[in-house]
Amino acid sequence: MKNHKFSSYIMIRHETMDSLSPLWWLCILATLASIVLIITLPRYYNWAKSKYYQWSIGFLMISNMFIENVYAFQSGQWHFQDNLPLHLCGISGIMGIMLMFRFNAAIAQVFFYWALTGGIHSLLTPEFDLGMNGYFFYSYFINHGSLLLVSFYIIKHFEFTPEKGSWIKAFCYLQIPALAIGVFNWLTGANYMYLSAPPIVENPLIVGKWPFYIIVFEILALVHFFVIYSLYQLFKKYKEEKITLAAH
Repeated sequence: MKNHKFSSYIMIRHETMDSLSPLWWLCILATLASIVLIITLPRYYNWAKSKYYQWSIGFLMISNMFIENVYAFQSGQWHFQDNLPLHLCGISGIMGIMLMFRFNAAIAQVFFYWALTGGIHSLLTPEFDLGMNGYFFYSYFINHGSLLLVSFYIIKHFEFTPEKGSWIKAFCYLQIPALAIGVFNWLTGANYMYLSAPPIVENPLIVGKWPFYIIVFEILALVHFFVIYSLYQLFKKYKEEKITLAAH
């Protein structure tokens, strides 16, 4: 594991977990098992088909954010430069909470791409921007695992389908928070969305120094969104063919 300290105002320890290590596998398998369980319960139990069940997912996400911030405050580690939900995953988390309480197709069309891209990479190459001590360790996997959970939940139970060209729209909309947060980082010395300094985790997709790695991030974001859209279309086609064969 590696650690790094970044911030001109307060030194918060960033730590990484070695991908494919025994601890990583344990965390990933536990996260995926939880996602599968939560998504499949409505198939077998009527109580899980009610709106209160999906609301409970939203309450879980809110509670996790609340507890994380309380824990940070009580341990003397809370600071607006590090604890605001202004990373891509934090913004996606808020959108996911909104979707669990009241589904909105327009929000879902953006959330789907942001959440899957941020959530998958955060789980594949974990970087704990608040450290790994105490509750921070668990909240990391709850935060990022919930992004995948909501993404698949809306497909399974809300019949969500990404629209044609939605991947391009999601990329265009991404520029709005990136610009606003970039200005916020410049004014405060923060590093939200890693626009001030690159992540310290070992990832072959992190190329170059500032600001060149940001250009690479932009290109990769567009590629990721297109791949996600394409994979969903393949899944949709497979599902339709399966239904057609079953009908015959």
